[in-house]
Amino acid sequence: MKIAMLGLRAIGQFESADKNETGGRSSLSLDLFSGVERAVEEISVRLAARGHEVSVVCRGRYNLGGENLYRGVRLKNLPAIYTKHLEAISHTALGAVEAMRGYDIVHFHATGPCLFSFLPRCSGRGVVATVHGLDWQREKWKGFAKMVLKAGAWASGRFPHRTIVVSRVLRQYYADAYGRPTTYIPNGIAPVVKKPLDRLGRFGVRPDHYILFLSRLVPEKGCHLLIRAFQKVQTDMKLLMVGGGSYTANYVESLRKMAASDPRIIFAGALYGDDKAEAFSNARFMVLPSTLEGMPIVLLEAMNYECPVLCSNIPANLDVVEAGGGQSSYAQTFECGSENDLVQQLKSMVESDFSLKETAARARQYVAREYSWDRVTDLTEEVYFSVRNALNV
Repeated sequence: MKIAMLGLRAIGQFESADKNETGGRSSLSLDLFSGVERAVEEISVRLAARGHEVSVVCRGRYNLGGENLYRGVRLKNLPAIYTKHLEAISHTALGAVEAMRGYDIVHFHATGPCLFSFLPRCSGRGVVATVHGLDWQREKWKGFAKMVLKAGAWASGRFPHRTIVVSRVLRQYYADAYGRPTTYIPNGIAPVVKKPLDRLGRFGVRPDHYILFLSRLVPEKGCHLLIRAFQKVQTDMKLLMVGGGSYTANYVESLRKMAASDPRIIFAGALYGDDKAEAFSNARFMVLPSTLEGMPIVLLEAMNYECPVLCSNIPANLDVVEAGGGQSSYAQTFECGSENDLVQQLKSMVESDFSLKETAARARQYVAREYSWDRVTDLTEEVYFSVRNALNV
C-alpha cells in the first residue's frame, strides 16, 4: 500500500538524539518531540520494512537535517505558520490537500489535524485516525483554540473510515461522547539495556538516591504539585526534573522560582540516549503526577527499565500500570491532585527498598509481554487492510 502519515512535526530526530549526535539541532526543537512522533517513527519504519510505500509529512522547521528518506520512509517537508495556535492546523491543511491523491491510506495523528480528514476521504482515499489524547483538555489551550481542538476530536470520530485510540479510557470516551466504535491499539516499547550512572554525575546525583520526573514541563503533568510535595519530605535524596517546556515558558519559570530555595531540586532539561537510559536505570523511583494523559509512554519506559513508579490514579495511568481490571498493579498510585496523599506516598517510597524492586521486576516482565512496536504495527496494518478492502468492494 501507499501510506501517508500526517499531524506530527517530524521523525528521525530521536535517533540522532539517542546517539547524542544532535547535528546542530537545538534542544528546544528536540523538547517539542512527543509520544506522537515516537509512535509514528516506530510504526512507519516497520511498515516500510514490510514493503509498503510510506510517506511522513513533516514540518520543515523540525526536519532540520533536510533528509528526504529515513530508514525507508519518505519524508515530505511542507511549510507551516510557526505560532502556538496556527502551526499544527496550517501545516495539516496543506498536508491534507497533498494527501488527496496518490495514496491508498491517509493516517492522521492527533485530534486537531483530523479537522481536515474529510479532504482525502472525499477524494476516495482510505482514511484512518489515531487519537493519542484529548488535546482540547490541555491547560495551555484556551478559548477559541480549545473549541477548535474539541471540534477536531468530534471530526476524528466522524470523518475517518476507522479511528484508533491508544487507551481503553479513550475507547470508552468515544463510545459515550460520539457513539463511535473505535479500535484500541496501545503504544509500544522496545527492549532496553540498563546503564550504570556515569554522565548524569554532572548533576550531582547518585544511584538509587534521586527521584525522577521525566516528561514535558506543562501544567497537566503536575510538576508544580510534585515540587510542593517533595519540599515537605525530609530526605537528602534529590529530585531530578527532566524535560523541557512546550509553549509554556512562563510555567517553567514559575517552577524554577518555586524550587529556588531547595537545592535538592535539579532541573536537567531534556535528556536523550544514554543520559535518558541512565536516568531511568538508577532512579530510586519515577513520579508521574499528571492530571491528563492519552497513553503515557513514559510509564512504559520506566517499567521497561525496571524503575519503580509512583503515578496519579487517573484512568489513563491506571490503564497502563494495572492488569486484569486492577487485580494486579505494577506501580504505586496516589489520589490525583492531592498534595497530602502525594507527600505520604513519597515518604513511603523513599523509605521502601525490597518491595519497590520486587514490583519493578514484575512490571518489566509485564511490559515485555504485553507491549511491543511489532505488535502495534501488526494491528495497525490490519486496520489499513480492512479499510482498503472495504473500499475495493
